[in-house]
Amino acid sequence: MKRTFFITMLAFLAVGLLAGCNSMKKLQQDVIQTAVMGQVTPAQLESVNGKINFEYTVKFAPKEFGKKMILKITPRMQYGNNVEKLPPVFLQGEKVKGSNYPVVAYKSATTITQKMTMNFREGMQNGVLWADIEAIHGDKAFAMSPVILNQNGVRVWQIYPLRIGDTDYVPVMTETFVEDVPVAQVGVVSGYVLFPLAQSKISETQQHSAVMNKAVEAMKKVLADKGATVTNMLLYASSSPEGAERLNKNLTNNRFKAAKTFFEKDLGLSGLPIVKNAKFVVPQMVTENWDGLYLLLNDSNIKNKAQIISEIKAAPNNNKREAILESYIKRIPELKNDILPWLRRADFFVFYTTPEMVQEEMQMTYFIPQADEKTPTVGTQWNWQLLNDLAAIAIQNKEYKKAQKLLESAIVLKQDAAIQNNLGIVYAKQGNNSKAMEMLNKAQVKKEARYNMGLMLLQQGDYRKAVSYLKDTPGINLGYAQLMAGDNNAALNTFKQLKLTTGTDYYMMAVAAARVKDVNTMAMALQKALQLNPKLKAWAATDVEFQPYANNAMYQQLVK
Repeated sequence: MKRTFFITMLAFLAVGLLAGCNSMKKLQQDVIQTAVMGQVTPAQLESVNGKINFEYTVKFAPKEFGKKMILKITPRMQYGNNVEKLPPVFLQGEKVKGSNYPVVAYKSATTITQKMTMNFREGMQNGVLWADIEAIHGDKAFAMSPVILNQNGVRVWQIYPLRIGDTDYVPVMTETFVEDVPVAQVGVVSGYVLFPLAQSKISETQQHSAVMNKAVEAMKKVLADKGATVTNMLLYASSSPEGAERLNKNLTNNRFKAAKTFFEKDLGLSGLPIVKNAKFVVPQMVTENWDGLYLLLNDSNIKNKAQIISEIKAAPNNNKREAILESYIKRIPELKNDILPWLRRADFFVFYTTPEMVQEEMQMTYFIPQADEKTPTVGTQWNWQLLNDLAAIAIQNKEYKKAQKLLESAIVLKQDAAIQNNLGIVYAKQGNNSKAMEMLNKAQVKKEARYNMGLMLLQQGDYRKAVSYLKDTPGINLGYAQLMAGDNNAALNTFKQLKLTTGTDYYMMAVAAARVKDVNTMAMALQKALQLNPKLKAWAATDVEFQPYANNAMYQQLVK
């Protein structure tokens, strides 16, 4: 009797142990399956121009992944009776040898993210994303039950050509020199003359220099335009800092008078109706242009330029500064021959406006000689507003190198939001997105900077974030960002509030209406789009956005 009981107990324990082993095996499977379910981002899969891109993330807690195990995960899209398999994802334990798959640590948590892509097939709108699972130990493989990764189907849409043009970024003018006039309607003619040492007479050579010849020709075009109006005329005069300050003051005044007479006569401005109401503004005359000296020195190839600048700036008074400068002039010929002559000068700027149509035809006569790459930019360096406004006009003329040079000088003088905004535009146009973002972030006190930031984000495909910056300035770009972000009702509302002018604009409106199933608005907008741009018909006939309306009579009539 006792023996029978003992044998029975042994059998019971053996069965229990076996059951425990099987239970543990099932538990391990459950852990792996839970981890494999992971996370698919975005949760709503999207087919954009025929491609489905997403990220697949798996997470394992400590001691959930065998040290010698390889896990093979094969995602597949099941749609109807069809299957689209993706390349498998392999993971390995930390003691697996001979393989080079992502490693799952044993004693610490591990997160692994893989980027995945597949081609869109019709029917995937209602598809389910599965994962087949296989655990491998040495030469043995164990298949587990598949798990669902995503069952939200695939949203199908297109990315449409971005409508950001070269003039869509908004520069900021200080309005110090041209008030109440949009920057796009402002032109400028500019030039300068250099004076000999200790003289205020303009030489024959300077009167007919290449700079002045170009300025005269530019001014002739402005004067010939009956719609043009001169709004402001600016004149600057300066002297180099060597010599007695009292003498330099008189010299600068005389240079200003001589330059004013010469510029008015040479440009043909005296007594003309076009300049009747123009302001002749002289913001500043610089008796001794120390700032110009520092800037030119900094741009020079003089070896000890930093030391020279530091010593002069540290001088306790003007007499001491002049003495230090004179000592360096005697030792460094470049100072006397290549730098100081550029500080003995007079610069003029004539701002004008033209009707928009005329402006487009003439592309705005624009010349800033001191912004040329080979010419020192010193003439107006003491006036950051002017530098900024000249740069704003340069941006409108797509002269980004000139604009950059002007703005980088201006920002040394003043850390102003207008300058930062305009620098952000220049850097964006040159493809330096990181510096563009940096500047626009600093300038966000300006609504223009926020708008420009939105355009940058739009170009980078960050549509949702772009909307947050563009929403305060409703326009076609806001509608586009909302459409690309999937906020279709908001996009349609934006388009409805705008005065649309191009076929592309109306096409975007039609897409938004199609997505929210507003058939009448879709048909109206699409009809208008094709009227304005018949080339869009072929596109509309195959656009997946309109596939749900393939049997709609209005749609068929439009694209036939």
